[in-house]
Amino acid sequence: MENATKALFMAGSALITILIIGLLAYEYGQISEIEQIKEDTEQVEIMTSYMRRFEQFNRGKDNPMYGNEIFSLGNLQEDYNLTNAREDIGYDKIKINVEIKNTIDNKYFKAGKYDISEVLDDRKSLLEEKSKFEEPETKYNNKSVKYYSKKSYREIAMDFEIDIPSNWGNDLISEELIVNTKTKELMQDIQSYENLNTIYNEFRTGKRFYCESIEYNQYNGRIKEMSFVEI
Repeated sequence: MENATKALFMAGSALITILIIGLLAYEYGQISEIEQIKEDTEQVEIMTSYMRRFEQFNRGKDNPMYGNEIFSLGNLQEDYNLTNAREDIGYDKIKINVEIKNTIDNKYFKAGKYDISEVLDDRKSLLEEKSKFEEPETKYNNKSVKYYSKKSYREIAMDFEIDIPSNWGNDLISEELIVNTKTKELMQDIQSYENLNTIYNEFRTGKRFYCESIEYNQYNGRIKEMSFVEI
């Protein structure tokens, strides 16, 4: 009798243990499901926020965007596609096309049709080239080309100890600096640096673009592709 009682007690304990384990597993599953729903909801909210930010660039010829906004849009696309696109829940990567109609320079921002990432690549290359002129160099008295680009011709001449008659105007001083062995290369570099600034600023503030078309995902209505054309 005593053995039978012990056996029943052990069996009951085992059953209770199994029930507790089952209940804990169920609760864990419920918690995991809730956490997943919460995570998915947060992800959807992030995607919705991004879509609103893209939508602000959906502007026609009557309200065009400038080149600097193309740069901003490119950065937004890059950030979204690299870190937030979720194709598993219907949030595709966004493709953005840009058509430049008028060439600014034979090296940067030439006329043609591009993925917006190529426009950003052009900007990156231009800024890298420009930065070389903004760093001090030994051959220019430990001063940068940018530094000298903001100086008058007479100030440059004085810095390089070039004798300039007091009655000379800018044109004559400029000609002397261009041929003088001390400043000939500097003057060429100043011209190159100023050209890069002109190209960059021309794209940023001189060019205007409108959204020619926008394509949405047919299932969730989210932006899939945008195309911009220079006016």
